[in-house]
Amino acid sequence: MELLVVTLAQVSPARETDALARIRIISDAVRNAPGLLNAGFYRSKQPGISYCMLTTWESAEWWQRAQERHSPYGLVQDSPTGIFHVPPDQWLMQYLWGYRRPRAQPAVATAHLALVRPEMAERVQQSWLESLRQQATEPVLAFALLARNVSEEALSSEAQAAPVEGAPANPPRSSIQQGAIFFNLLSWPDERYREDFYANEHYQNIRGLLSRTGMVHILQLDPL
Repeated sequence: MELLVVTLAQVSPARETDALARIRIISDAVRNAPGLLNAGFYRSKQPGISYCMLTTWESAEWWQRAQERHSPYGLVQDSPTGIFHVPPDQWLMQYLWGYRRPRAQPAVATAHLALVRPEMAERVQQSWLESLRQQATEPVLAFALLARNVSEEALSSEAQAAPVEGAPANPPRSSIQQGAIFFNLLSWPDERYREDFYANEHYQNIRGLLSRTGMVHILQLDPL
């Protein structure tokens, strides 16, 4: 099973230049990891400056092997003191849906990170998938994905191995501890397409459902 790792690092306000330089170093280190399928790095200015790192691995076993030298979480933690003012958040996820429009170049992006009550997770998942499929029929999106968190137990079972040597002694911190977690990345060729997507009835309906069944955090992103 391919594994999506979402890492979110918040930047100390006075260290924006240092943070960008450090993220470029982290990007170079991560992209050399064995078992990595692809990686995407994004910058957000609202609320506050942060960096969103998306890495896709061939399997949980390859991800475990990457912990010592290629984990985005570990590389952020190893940054010089004061650049990132809190430890990063990190979520391990399984892809549910993906879309890419040929020849469309992503220029602007938005990430939705949603915490949904456990008893509503399946309903939200099916509704979100249907909403995205409907909107993907029109040439608005450039690239998009929807993913859902996976448990540590499931990953350990797949890898069939104990934690590897060199893995962090403490697991990555997450501000979200209960419920199902969904991650939705949307990208468009320009701002006009993003506004059209937001105005669509399908998007408005899923936003309403998320507000009734949990919490959603939205990040406006610029691809690096």
